[in-house]
Amino acid sequence: MALGAVRRSRGRGSPARPPGPPARQAFGALLAQRRPPHRFLAETVRAYGGLAHIRVAGEHAYIVGDADLVWLIFVTHGRDTMKGRALQRAKPLLGEGLLTSEGELHRRQRLLVQPAFHHTRIAQYAEQMAAAAEEHCEGWVDGRHVDLAEDLSALTLDIVGRTLFGADLKGDAREVGQALTEVIDGFRQQLLPGAALLDRLPLPSRRRTRGAIERLDAIVWRLIAEHRAAGDTGDVLSMLLQSREQGSGMSDRQVRDEVMTLVLAGHETTANALAWAFWHLSQRPDQASWLHAELDSLPHRRLGWGDLPALPRTRAVIAESLRLHPPAWTIGRRLLADLEVGPAAGGWLLPAGSICLASQWVLHRDPRYWAEAESFTPTRWLDADGSFSQRAPGQPRGAWFPFGLGSRVCIGEDFAWTEAVLVLATLARRWAPAVDPQWPEGEDPGVTLRPRGGLPATLQLR
Repeated sequence: MALGAVRRSRGRGSPARPPGPPARQAFGALLAQRRPPHRFLAETVRAYGGLAHIRVAGEHAYIVGDADLVWLIFVTHGRDTMKGRALQRAKPLLGEGLLTSEGELHRRQRLLVQPAFHHTRIAQYAEQMAAAAEEHCEGWVDGRHVDLAEDLSALTLDIVGRTLFGADLKGDAREVGQALTEVIDGFRQQLLPGAALLDRLPLPSRRRTRGAIERLDAIVWRLIAEHRAAGDTGDVLSMLLQSREQGSGMSDRQVRDEVMTLVLAGHETTANALAWAFWHLSQRPDQASWLHAELDSLPHRRLGWGDLPALPRTRAVIAESLRLHPPAWTIGRRLLADLEVGPAAGGWLLPAGSICLASQWVLHRDPRYWAEAESFTPTRWLDADGSFSQRAPGQPRGAWFPFGLGSRVCIGEDFAWTEAVLVLATLARRWAPAVDPQWPEGEDPGVTLRPRGGLPATLQLR
């Protein structure tokens, strides 16, 4: 084949496809029977290279394991794609919110929500984030055994309530946590062949999922009703309701979808990132001491926005946790047009309608792009002068995307960084939770990458 040629077909009407694992292996991974899906993706990349084909759940899909090809598909040609199967199946919960909507609706909604995440607002949120974290750790008791993942989820839900909705959600933490777990369990079944048919059957699992969504809906609609009664309070929900009243096209249902998306996406991922960070610190006392040296140099007062520049090590710990245990562990896009990939990727034609999958968990651990790829090494994120930089490790652009890529990058990225850094600094300057040494390290790759079965830990004062 001449250099630069693209393999277009094996025969009449049948596009040539790169090699990949048999369908039974892909289906087994989807069910998480033989191996977890993120590890299946990693094994596929190791075995077949930067582009592999699988046929699963009635779809032709391509596993993308090359950083340059990730950038080509998800950024350069990002506007020629739409959300993949997984997020489309999340619509019963998230509706047409920012995570699931497409096209003009998504652009309009993003413009409406974007002001809530302007840096001037995040500076104001920072004070509330630190206050919530400080109040939370006041309730910690030395020697108490807790599920740290659940505990941190309650804290991040409180922060989302305070900052974005001007509401107290602390009393809803257990309800949200339990309902979200039930929804995530049901979400796996949504990816199976015939899921649409199963939805119409009175199966117990479907009833549990629908009941969990109804419980989450009740909380969201309560927030909306309270805001309507209180009037404009200057938060993001007031802004969304105001846009509705001014006739800019946001229906009550659309307000509900955006609130649901912000409540769930705004606390679940950050809680997971913090839980994994504490797990790593518990396993690596040397890195914990390195972090504590920075925290012990801070003024003895509540932290805030102005302290962020003095926390490069804290930010590096968060970055390294996001690298090894990215809460958003895979992204998928459906191609809206045929896409040719060059000879470096094998010279293939990817047909319109195909799904492209790229896993943060896989790319973030690839030894081609990261020195000591499996090692928790926060120092990799610091420049020679000790300042934090996401470019410090020297990885290519498509090898680092904890918040997604291109035009669909997470709208709350700066919010999440600010929250994670301030919460970790506030808690870790006083506490060093010790994860139960008997906990078998396990990852639960559902909608997000959770610690499997929670994260049992003992709270310990430093």
